[in-house]
Amino acid sequence: NEKTRKTFLPYTIAEASKSKMQKYIDGQKPDVIICTHIFTAIIMTIMRREGILDARIPVIGIVTDFTLHPFWEDTALDHYVVANELMTHEARRKGMDTDKLLPFGIPVKEEFSVDVPVSEARARLKIRDKLTMLLISSSVGFGNIPDILQDLDKVPMDFQTVVICGRNKRLSKKIIDTPYSKDVIIVDYVDNMELYMDAADIIITKPGGLTVSETLTKRRPLIITDPIPGVENRNAYFLINNNLAVYAGKYSRICDVLMQLFTQPGKLSQMRQAQELYGKRHSAKNTGDFILKLVN
Repeated sequence: NEKTRKTFLPYTIAEASKSKMQKYIDGQKPDVIICTHIFTAIIMTIMRREGILDARIPVIGIVTDFTLHPFWEDTALDHYVVANELMTHEARRKGMDTDKLLPFGIPVKEEFSVDVPVSEARARLKIRDKLTMLLISSSVGFGNIPDILQDLDKVPMDFQTVVICGRNKRLSKKIIDTPYSKDVIIVDYVDNMELYMDAADIIITKPGGLTVSETLTKRRPLIITDPIPGVENRNAYFLINNNLAVYAGKYSRICDVLMQLFTQPGKLSQMRQAQELYGKRHSAKNTGDFILKLVN
């Protein structure tokens, strides 16, 4: 109920922030407001309901996961950009107006919608032209990367692994200090992730909304691992249930999952077909075009 709901942390933060946000909006006079986080969406909703936000300013929510995590259904925005059409069912079940949904895809930069041939991408990155795994940590190095590399070393195939370590210098050093029988290429924070994805045959990462969206846009086979409890678990369920990825974890070792993929060409084909259906290309452009039409 309304009384109980207001005791939750997002509403406490929103109530404490609305006055400052009102002053900021009044000073900036925006043509449109875009919310990429549920906290700001709740603030906008409270301001609208209390009549302290100009009703003429359109407000758009961008859901950066493959599920509508709690509280999105409580917001009152004009439009919601979502990952794909499959999220319509969840939105309807939660009582949202599905006419407000825009299944443009989670916005990622346009370069992810442009394909570079695998050999060319490897040449530009100065890595060997051979079977390549891309192992992506987060920007701060979250995930059990050393254990994954040890597991990959057990696979009886010849390949190289490119590891994106982000800003985690300790992770980089640990990998450098560990001997591997296969080639391991360590890369720190990058601003050309799209090219590394072009160079890869398979991508291994945790199921964060943006990285997964980039992978689906690139149409690359995806192994997900190490979900953060909560929304990333729900992302993982969505991806697995819709054949967009496979999962490797405590009871399904990555070396076994990788061998299963390579011995089942049909599984890789099935994954690519699903990615063609639900991996939205030109997501940022389509979102931007819609917003420009809305304000003009």
